Amino acid sequence: MKLLFKPADERFPGAQALKVDVEACLRSDEALFEAAQHLNLGAPLIVEPRERAELAAMNLTAGRKARERGAPPAAADFFEAGISALPDGSFKEDHELAFSLHAEAAECAYRGGQIERAEALLEVLAAEARSDLERARAHELRIAVYTTQGRLDEALALGKTALAMLGVPLPEDGAAARKAAAEAELAAARAALGARRLRDLLDEPETSDARTRAALRLLMALTLPAALVSPPLFTFIAARQVNLSLERGHGGVSAYGYMAYAWVAARAFRRYDEAYELGELALEMGERSGEQELSCRLRFLLGAHVSPFAKHLLSSLDLFKEGHEAGLRAGDVTYVAQACVHTALIRLGLGDECEAVRDEVDASLALARQAREELAVAALARVRRALDELMDPSRGGVSRAPDSRGSHDAAQEERLAAPSYGAVALIHSALRQQLCFLLEDYEGALRMGSLAEAKMQGGVGDHLATEVFFYTCLAQLSPALSRGRQLSAVSLASYRDRLAAWAEQCPDNYRHKHLLVRAESARAAGEELAAMKLYDQAIEAAKVNGFVRDEALASELCAKFHLASGRERIAHVYMMDAHEGYTRWGAAAKVRQLSRKYPHLVARVGLIGQPSRPPEGSIPPSVERGGGLDAMAVLRASRALCGELVLERLFERLLRILSESTGARRAVLLLARDGGLTVEAERTVDPEEVRVGPSTRLEAAAGLAASVVQHVAETQQPVVLGSAAADERFAEDPYVVEAGGRSILCLAMTHQGQLVGVVYLENDATAGYFRAGQVELCGMLASHAAVAVRNALRYREAQSASGELRRSNEALAAEVARLTEELRRVGGCGG
Repeated sequence: MKLLFKPADERFPGAQALKVDVEACLRSDEALFEAAQHLNLGAPLIVEPRERAELAAMNLTAGRKARERGAPPAAADFFEAGISALPDGSFKEDHELAFSLHAEAAECAYRGGQIERAEALLEVLAAEARSDLERARAHELRIAVYTTQGRLDEALALGKTALAMLGVPLPEDGAAARKAAAEAELAAARAALGARRLRDLLDEPETSDARTRAALRLLMALTLPAALVSPPLFTFIAARQVNLSLERGHGGVSAYGYMAYAWVAARAFRRYDEAYELGELALEMGERSGEQELSCRLRFLLGAHVSPFAKHLLSSLDLFKEGHEAGLRAGDVTYVAQACVHTALIRLGLGDECEAVRDEVDASLALARQAREELAVAALARVRRALDELMDPSRGGVSRAPDSRGSHDAAQEERLAAPSYGAVALIHSALRQQLCFLLEDYEGALRMGSLAEAKMQGGVGDHLATEVFFYTCLAQLSPALSRGRQLSAVSLASYRDRLAAWAEQCPDNYRHKHLLVRAESARAAGEELAAMKLYDQAIEAAKVNGFVRDEALASELCAKFHLASGRERIAHVYMMDAHEGYTRWGAAAKVRQLSRKYPHLVARVGLIGQPSRPPEGSIPPSVERGGGLDAMAVLRASRALCGELVLERLFERLLRILSESTGARRAVLLLARDGGLTVEAERTVDPEEVRVGPSTRLEAAAGLAASVVQHVAETQQPVVLGSAAADERFAEDPYVVEAGGRSILCLAMTHQGQLVGVVYLENDATAGYFRAGQVELCGMLASHAAVAVRNALRYREAQSASGELRRSNEALAAEVARLTEELRRVGGCGG
């Protein structure tokens, strides 16, 4: 096929006729882009209707190719150029071409935040649609626009009309009708799935029925609005997608229906393992389908609503990262924006540094505002405000209730009362509850928790809802409330039971929360010994799993418990931990509150009344004086280690504590890596020097008794040698043979039975220097150090992943910009 056009008038006397071999250009994307771009520049010169239609068709193909290549702006330009190229009367002469161009352009417009342009194109589609399938396509796009604008009730009403047209009716309006329909549809889905092995779903046949495929797309478009407005309708829609796929065959986006059903299984039935298994299967099904838009959507649903109950929250962040990148490539801004909201909430719950989270929220807000995603903007604005209050050092008193903040907020509260803003209202109330509790407004925490619970829509489908139960339990158990308030034992027990179930299902995320509530319950019941044990277990569980905020909170509540019982010295240790934890979190308001309310506990004063070193040293006075370790010094030193997340500083601090407390002239730290041991850091006393890195395999390291280290690593038992050469087990070690009668103390660093590393201490001045009595206390310190090293390694990985995400996003944005600019500037191909 040749496309030929000549100048339209005599104003271009030097112009030549241009002939383009369209079929040749279609053989490669690059040739197609170049040809379409060049011909679009000369489009005003093309006068023949047939040639204009051919150019419009070329732009339709180029736009679809550009979208597949992850360049939505370039795709939008091609679709708009195609519309401009259409000859008069195209909807009559070449209806399919004209309709497709307008539909594609409308989709690009709303995804690019050009809502007015999208609505104008949708008006054309509504007027020109000839068939039920075309009307369904137009309705699907308008539902997406309504969802972007937060007009969820209108989206659901339009979806009901569209689906009825395709023979897939939604239940009648009204809570009773929707509930009955949901139960029936859900029972059918459970029966259908129960008759199959889940893996067999991958082999279900594909349907060729266009009406079924259109219905599945409409149901997918309605899932998010229904979940935010009507849980029974959401349940019906999720189950209907499964049943429709199994009855008529899979239809392109069936994977989304299975993921929505997994959400139902987690939210309504609490069948978390089954839900996660189905969710992973849906991911695989989505990859096989080739539907580009599914990548972001499936990862968002799994990460926000299923994974938090089966995997560590870091897994959800990984899913959001992958979904964010895929969504930007596909231009799926609604789900990208939702992933941004849940990323911020989970990072806040983990206790990631507030300033870093706020920076990320600001970037997400800019994206959501550009895309005009109203619900995401509203939700992110609430997260931003909560972070501002946490980071405001001028605060530190009681958190103000939201209805006392002026007329502007009163208007905002009225908006939050709208059904379509239910999820935003939940986020608002849940974050206010956390602020109230942290700033000791326990009545406010209960009030905000009650408002948040009312917005949960009868289910607990994401991590934020679990936070509401957690803080409600803590607020009810607060001593400040229990003196003048009759507690609801029934609700407290039910909340605690729910936390217990989550802790059993996913201990990584919820065990520390359940332990802390149990500790507070034991305190309230006067069971002091049980409370002491539970507080320490909660602190340790939060520390091990990287929940910085909850570790600080547990330390604070433990400090208050000891203080109330007159154990001020112990309270000092725990309150210092809380103060340092909140400082690491970046919650300046909370740090100031503790400093003002408990100045005698957070001041850096040693337990025997002598000033200690500044925080960067954090070495207990009894250790610094070389007087050996006692139990209290070990406790303080251990907590100082566990508060350090920068690996190099942690190594230096650990070696200094050990060498100064034992009198070792050399201290070496080795870590278990890749099936072996590597020397990571060394401290010497004469000359005083600390060397960190580079990592050296034990086999290649000099300057230590390798056989002693290997023995300790294999047996996990300490070795104390008064004279290394005198012990026949190690007498043939080359280092021992050369060095002679040195004193050696070597200890394993273990966590939950797993070897984390080995500490090697040596004194070359005196034989028999190390005493057996030092082993137990040094062993305790080594155990705490193992936890600290594990946390620091995880923190480094998380920081690396966060930096990688930023770099990946920047690279992706640069690549999209480069490709767009390249498409805009390319020359022509012709002859």
